[in-house]
Amino acid sequence: MELIESFQVLKNHMKFKANHIHPEESKHVKAEAFDKHILTHAQKVQLNMESEDSNETDINSRGIFKRGFKTGRLWNKHTVPYEIDSSLDTQVARDVINQAIQVFAKLTCMQWKPHTTTLETELGHKSYVNFYSGSGCSSHVGRSKNGEQGLSLKAPGCLGLGIALHEMLHALGQWHEQSRTDRDDHVYIDYNQMGVGKGDANYGKFNTRDLNPYDYESIMHYSLKKGFEALQPDLGFLASYGSGLSFYDIADITDAYKCAEKCVNPPECKNGGFLNSDCKCNCPYGLTGDNCDSVINSGVCGGIIDIVPGEKEVIRSPNFPNNYGVGMECVWLLKAPSSFHVRLEADVFHLPYDAEDDRCYHWLEVRYNLPGQTGIRVCGDSSGDSWVTSAWGEKNLMLLIFDSDFGKLHSPEKGFSLQATTTKDGCIPDPCIYGVCKDCENQAYRCECDPGFEGQKCDQVKASETLECTFEKGSKCFLKNVKNDQFDWIIYAGPTVSDLTGPESAAEGNNYIFAESSSPRLPNDKAVLQSDITLPAEDRCLKFYYNMFGAGIGSLTVKSASNVLWSKNSNQGFSWLAAAINIPSTVNLQILIETTRGSNWEGDIAIDDIKLIPGICDIPVKSDCLLSATGKDYIGTLSKTKYGKTCQRWDSSSPHSHTYHTYDNDENYCRNTLGDEPLPWCYTTDPNDRWDFCEIPHCHIQECVRSINGYDYLGSKATTTQGKTCIKNEVCKGSGSGPFPWCYVDDPIVKWDTCDIAKCTDTPKECLQTGRGIDYFGSMAKTKTGSECQRWDSQQPHEHDYWYLEDQENFCRNPDGSSSPWCLSTDPTVRKEYCDIPFCDYQGCSTNPCLHGGTCQNTLNGEYTCQCPTEYEGDRCEVKVPSVDDCKRSIAGYEYQGQLNTTIGGFTCQMWSSDKPHSHSKHDLTENFCRNPDKDDKPWCYTTTSSKRYDFCDVPFCTTPAKQCLQSDKGIEYFGSVRQTEDGIPCQKWADQTPHSHSYTFISDQENFCRNAGAGEKKPWCYTTNPDKRWDYCDIPFC
Repeated sequence: MELIESFQVLKNHMKFKANHIHPEESKHVKAEAFDKHILTHAQKVQLNMESEDSNETDINSRGIFKRGFKTGRLWNKHTVPYEIDSSLDTQVARDVINQAIQVFAKLTCMQWKPHTTTLETELGHKSYVNFYSGSGCSSHVGRSKNGEQGLSLKAPGCLGLGIALHEMLHALGQWHEQSRTDRDDHVYIDYNQMGVGKGDANYGKFNTRDLNPYDYESIMHYSLKKGFEALQPDLGFLASYGSGLSFYDIADITDAYKCAEKCVNPPECKNGGFLNSDCKCNCPYGLTGDNCDSVINSGVCGGIIDIVPGEKEVIRSPNFPNNYGVGMECVWLLKAPSSFHVRLEADVFHLPYDAEDDRCYHWLEVRYNLPGQTGIRVCGDSSGDSWVTSAWGEKNLMLLIFDSDFGKLHSPEKGFSLQATTTKDGCIPDPCIYGVCKDCENQAYRCECDPGFEGQKCDQVKASETLECTFEKGSKCFLKNVKNDQFDWIIYAGPTVSDLTGPESAAEGNNYIFAESSSPRLPNDKAVLQSDITLPAEDRCLKFYYNMFGAGIGSLTVKSASNVLWSKNSNQGFSWLAAAINIPSTVNLQILIETTRGSNWEGDIAIDDIKLIPGICDIPVKSDCLLSATGKDYIGTLSKTKYGKTCQRWDSSSPHSHTYHTYDNDENYCRNTLGDEPLPWCYTTDPNDRWDFCEIPHCHIQECVRSINGYDYLGSKATTTQGKTCIKNEVCKGSGSGPFPWCYVDDPIVKWDTCDIAKCTDTPKECLQTGRGIDYFGSMAKTKTGSECQRWDSQQPHEHDYWYLEDQENFCRNPDGSSSPWCLSTDPTVRKEYCDIPFCDYQGCSTNPCLHGGTCQNTLNGEYTCQCPTEYEGDRCEVKVPSVDDCKRSIAGYEYQGQLNTTIGGFTCQMWSSDKPHSHSKHDLTENFCRNPDKDDKPWCYTTTSSKRYDFCDVPFCTTPAKQCLQSDKGIEYFGSVRQTEDGIPCQKWADQTPHSHSYTFISDQENFCRNAGAGEKKPWCYTTNPDKRWDYCDIPFC
């Protein structure tokens, strides 16, 4: 399980941890609940639990804490006498204790020996440890009694090797790892969240002299939980399973007890190694040699690589770009000068994994924190991911361990190509919130802020700036998880882990963020996102998509400080829904998005595409749907009837002649522009079926039902109660007279399944929102002729089978798909009569049809137009315009697609489509924006001044990092760092003419990175360094 917890699968530009593991169930974690110190008076004084005044006498109570050890309480002559009490005198207990004693004897200089009077004389004291079965797992810290001191290993819960080692290390004098002086640099502790007091000795902080780095992997480190969290979250798994002494536990014992003090002419241990009690170098795993100055299997693969500042080194899997072999273990030690960090970036990365459980078959272990500490084990498919050594250990060392041996029964893949460089301290960790960090001398840094941001750390936003959270790789978000809640929101892609809850995919792009409700979550647990920057006073609009699907859904709430701005609770249906909230001008505005876990695990809540926009807003709606009750507004492209038959073209008279040629320009799309039918319709291509209605959802239809059996469901959910998917182009449909909504499913055995639809909670309208009024649940109880309606729970005067309307009193309803709502008359001579219910008033803008912040304007005949923001287009602003940076990344600016239209000399640019005042042949370029169509020195344009034919433009360089993926088919905008072809051949520098001469000198500033200057090829490419291969494409994923 320890191995699996370390896995990190890279896919869809995201990191995934292994599924279906429960570290909280480990024996080590459970034993922590029973772990406690047996404290002396002096130790309680250290924790402020008692005053100095006490009659208790301690041994050497004034000792110094040396890296967690109480040096005044150490056992002399490296020996601990012990006895085993009769309460623990079982074979199981003796086996565990003896295993632990052997571990200490093998790895350290500490000897545990049976207590005898002869040993007392030899050691000069009567102190000894008594192993017994008490109330939990506990021990004195160090030698604290001149006689017996207890060490409890309560059977059976405390009888594990890791637990025994933990308590025996306490007896040697070591406190918990989280008690070190420097612990606040490594863990976050909130006593209230953990439910413990500040005087709890297990989490107390002491004044220690730390000779070795802080170690999450230490047997003395508690497992993490809410309120006790790693500041390096990716390494939090190390604290979950304590089964043996870590590399640095051994170093601590060696230092505290001076195990190597008497060594004569000892070797100099390098690369993170230390001198052990055998006077030999104890090396981090993967390193070997008398001085830890070589790697294992060096004759086959791997090696030690010295990185020169300003230069780059390439590390490749064996046989790259062809598949590596199985049964291999390769180690690389990356070394920078002592004042530098090592940075590693993946150009190409393909290692196999189990896609269902996110577990690695082969992996690359990256030890970027400490060389002697287990690292994350990475697999998957990616590029552009990077790792930098931390500041807490040997920052100039990074150890890589490639393993295709553990999973050698699985087929190999291409492997990886990585590049290693050096970097300085100033930007580690990155201090710039919305900007790019630049290293300066003397560990200083400088932030180059993104557009719209300012301040030393780029943490202040301008009033006019739009903020967003897309959750895509490389993007930044103005909302962060808070510490003082019960659990965190998680960025994810694809369906959530649990069936019957959560979305199937993101609302926009690949990724979204969600709050997982499965174990160990409990009802009413909260997860909170909070804005992390200073927001100036300004009217704002908060827009986002949300998904609240599942039988156990709790609530989703948006707050400003303590004021509730918006809230939803319970099941809202399968689809992504849109929200828009107007936030009045507020000084020091702080936004919180809070989810509360519901009744059970079927309660995943997700949000996506969050935008905070200056000004007021409207709620967006679906684009291919009916705004009016009868669909007069519909101009979509559906061309099939509700039974799946293809529509006949309106400009055709075959197979059915007709007079509706007013629709001739609408191809064969469903229409009802004339409003003479209750819904859009079309003629069919079936000679035996003249026409039929089309099944198009209404924009305003809720994903919920009001009837007992759900006959009124008109939504778009396509997933069933058992988690199956409705057949292609089908959704869950109202039940008719059946007990539940249902659909046919893509399963030859089951064939169909029911759908779980939430109940509506709002007040129903007293008008018809759809052409037939199937969704009508108002209070009209009279027919068109004025007759009173018969109660649905009565069989008099007319018998009927509408059992599912028994709760609807005598209100008009449409359970059978008639042309409009109706009821049974109380007149015995008249059975069924229609009701006179008006359509809801309709104006084009009444249902806010414009998406993505577009402004709606009503026009004649109930229609509308949308004024779209610059980043969207289309009739309803439904099409996103590809984002374009108004800056350049190359000196020549060949890629520039921005909107600058003024030259360096201050001249206005001439429209490219015009020949006045200057005639030319470049009429296909955009408006009058600066461009570089002829590979000149920089972007330029013709001017509107007749005396100045053309002039260059001063386009600024981009300050934001370039994306490491393709945003368009040809990738002309790609400025990432891949520098080798699909086959792994290194790229030739664009400034070089060997081994291949070329004319692309205008991008000589682009080193040897893959590019598609001028969009001349189908995707980025480069000339190769292989004389026999002139050029080739590069392996770069789409964003």
